[in-house]
Amino acid sequence: MTTVNTPTTPTLGNLETILRAILAEVTPGQRPYSGDSYLPHHLVEAAQAALAGTDQAARQHAHNALSTAAWHVARGEAPQALSRMRRAQAHILTSMEVAA
Repeated sequence: MTTVNTPTTPTLGNLETILRAILAEVTPGQRPYSGDSYLPHHLVEAAQAALAGTDQAARQHAHNALSTAAWHVARGEAPQALSRMRRAQAHILTSMEVAA
């Protein structure tokens, strides 16, 4: 009989998703994946700082897209403005999903 080894760790997406999963694992009041979960405080702080940087980047991308949309509106370029507004909306929605 052949046994198939399946990973016990869930497969996650990008680095941001992985860092959020790690922080959720060690956050008091959350149900951990394992009872043996532990991460030194300096690593928890490093992960939080890295995520704060990605949150700031998402806000900056949304701001840039909205600024560019306003520029296109001022020039009478409605299709380009609409495209930039959709891009800003995508950045805003992504940052909202991550925060949740």
